[in-house]
Amino acid sequence: MLLQYFGFQEEPFGASSDPRCWYPSHTHREAWASLEYGYHGNRGFTAMIAPPGMGKTTLLFRFLESIRESARTVFLFDIDADCEPRDFIGYILRDIGITPGQSSSEMHEQFSMALLKETRAGRKFVIVIDEAQNLSDVVLERVRLLTNFETSCGKLLQVVLSGQPQLSDKLMQASLVQLRQRVSTVCHIDPLSKEETVAYIDYRLKQAGYDGDQLFTNDALELISETSQGTPRIINNLCFNSLSLCRAMNKKQVNGRMVSEAIADLQLTLQSKRPIAAAGEVTNERLREPEDELQMRHLFKRWILASATMLVICMLGILGLIELRSHQFRKLGNEHSLDMSAVPTSVPAQGTEGAGESNTNEPTPNTAPFEIIVEPEQRLEDIAVQYLGGFDLQRLYQIQALNPKLTNPDHIEVGQKIRLPGPPPTRVANGAKRPTNARKFE
Repeated sequence: MLLQYFGFQEEPFGASSDPRCWYPSHTHREAWASLEYGYHGNRGFTAMIAPPGMGKTTLLFRFLESIRESARTVFLFDIDADCEPRDFIGYILRDIGITPGQSSSEMHEQFSMALLKETRAGRKFVIVIDEAQNLSDVVLERVRLLTNFETSCGKLLQVVLSGQPQLSDKLMQASLVQLRQRVSTVCHIDPLSKEETVAYIDYRLKQAGYDGDQLFTNDALELISETSQGTPRIINNLCFNSLSLCRAMNKKQVNGRMVSEAIADLQLTLQSKRPIAAAGEVTNERLREPEDELQMRHLFKRWILASATMLVICMLGILGLIELRSHQFRKLGNEHSLDMSAVPTSVPAQGTEGAGESNTNEPTPNTAPFEIIVEPEQRLEDIAVQYLGGFDLQRLYQIQALNPKLTNPDHIEVGQKIRLPGPPPTRVANGAKRPTNARKFE
């Protein structure tokens, strides 16, 4: 999708350790020089230390490609921490096509013969161990012993230990002092600077065959540099996700807003509080805009989440009250259910408590029933209160007597015709006019 849309010949920010995509920053060039020096100088051990995501494996692959014609190489990656020395030798033998022997002495002899064979052929033997910080002390000690294979002309074996900063701490342990003394060169890979980050992105785009206009705006590049802190793996992830958002929005250039979305999607945070400048903007107020927008976006998302949570809680409360009211109403109907054939067609009105006084909550005398049509969102209780002045068991009996098919008082439908006792009122509570859906039943 991205290749055709942006005109790439290949994925510019892939996740694989492609040696062709190795970018020579100043520390990467120094590490490369150390590997070359250790190899051509027969130094025995070379160590390369770098944090995760700095491109160690990519650099190692490129180094192995450069010596392929003059050396027999073994690349061991992420060996199990529980690996035993005997298993470690077995890994090396299998990598060069030799079935390991049954005993340690037999495997030692097999490895010695393989080294001599390569030496007679004028080739060096190089073992590269990536993520070496995971090796146990006993395995690292066995690695040290391997470098004892040598002639008067020099070492028969070159070893490259590559790992994270924990490897440096491990090499400083007293138990590994002999190994540490044999490591002739230690190189470090540091994060890319801001300028190198911009150059790295441009380099990867050109490697992918892009030759169009500037694909990332200045503010987008600034955000990527600040968030990634110069780590190539994070740069690749941010660029890939930003390009995906750009494609989804049918745009041709990645801006700061798209990078901010990618940062939020990847759950990354800005590592610096320094304001980020948008493209072409140099004033102090403008410098603060991208960071302010990002903060406002995060606050808005939190507000939306909190509001949605409160809305759900309120809806659940309302639904609970409605269900409780419906349950009470059904219980009332079940406890006082009537045999429709036994219910009289008219029920005398309740008496008043004093002469000349009338109870406005009593039902209208059963002279001539009238008919109404159920409107949206009306309940039987609402209809009784509106037309009969109240809702109680007596009024329910009257309504059921006039509507034999009304078996479930809790379920009425819009447009349903319901007969009510008494003449249709000309006035209702609060002085409102007669409802338009009431008509006298003939």
